[in-house]
Amino acid sequence: MSKINAALCITELAVGGAEKAFAELATGLDPVRFAPVVYVLRGEKYHSGNPSFLPKLRKEGIPVFFLDVEGPCSFARGAARLARLLKEQRADVFLSFMFHANLLGRLAARRAGVRRVFSGIRVADREHRLHVLADRLTSRLVDRYLCVSRSAADFLARAEKIPAEKIAVIPNGVSPDAPPPAADLPDPFADSGKKRILFVGRLAWQKGLDWLLSFADEWLGAPEAEGWSLSIIGEGPQKKKLEKIVARLAPETSRKIEFLGWRPDAAALISRAGLFLFPSRYEGMPNVLLEAAAAGRAVLSSRCDGAEEILGGAAGAQTFAFGDKAEFLARFGELLSSEEKRAALGAANRARAREEFSFKKMIASYEAQFLSET
Repeated sequence: MSKINAALCITELAVGGAEKAFAELATGLDPVRFAPVVYVLRGEKYHSGNPSFLPKLRKEGIPVFFLDVEGPCSFARGAARLARLLKEQRADVFLSFMFHANLLGRLAARRAGVRRVFSGIRVADREHRLHVLADRLTSRLVDRYLCVSRSAADFLARAEKIPAEKIAVIPNGVSPDAPPPAADLPDPFADSGKKRILFVGRLAWQKGLDWLLSFADEWLGAPEAEGWSLSIIGEGPQKKKLEKIVARLAPETSRKIEFLGWRPDAAALISRAGLFLFPSRYEGMPNVLLEAAAAGRAVLSSRCDGAEEILGGAAGAQTFAFGDKAEFLARFGELLSSEEKRAALGAANRARAREEFSFKKMIASYEAQFLSET
């Protein structure tokens, strides 16, 4: 039996939830049945200067081609090059992740005559209306949309009028074991006298930290937060704004908040946090929230896309409506007031994450789609 030539395309390979799922898929496809090749919109130079999943792909022997698409002016050239490469590969199936790869990729794949074209929907994009419009106008080029969560699928059907038969849901997977802390980096949690609240993510408007920090005096200054501190892992365009918000807080509050920047051992630090905080405005299925659940952490998350699917029956005690200060304060107080409750919720989160969300199950679902004919 000849192998299925699978073309996998993504905007970039920088460290992130979508990129991690993409790398796990590319390296995890059954080598007996599939021959994967990876195509990346951004150039190799960008990836050589930033943490990325490129070393993982190369270590596993996955061919990687860079299209050097760095802006609108290079979009058409990148699409033409991708179409040529897909013809050379004789790609049978094409899957893309993230908006720009979805748009450029489906145009190139149809031009190259690829038999089956899939678009991976990683986020319910409520921020960029032009993205939604462009996706809708080119939806006829897609055989099936593979959404990361049911809520992302519902958004796609509602906002873009995509028929239900063209949509399938494949949740993210998660590794059951957190990696060890980085031995060559200072341990930010070395002070055992502090109890840690942790946020991990890109410091961008989408993630909601600007809203949450604006009233941090109320929740970090509450009696039940005595002895607790907030650590923020990540970089992004809102970092300076967030630092200014913190600087305007009461001194006793601002001293409890630290920005740790990007950390390669974020997953290890998640496993040591007392509470994982995730106030996002919108998502698809937040991979970092899934990692926190798999690590057995109690979480406090907005009811963003995918959060309730990750937490299942324990979602009620661990979620709040974004923008609802009163609900956040109530949930926060309840969680910090009871170590027993946090432990029970963490155990429930771990059990659900490890039973329902595995990389093995995720990869098998993609393989089934690639093998399907309808």
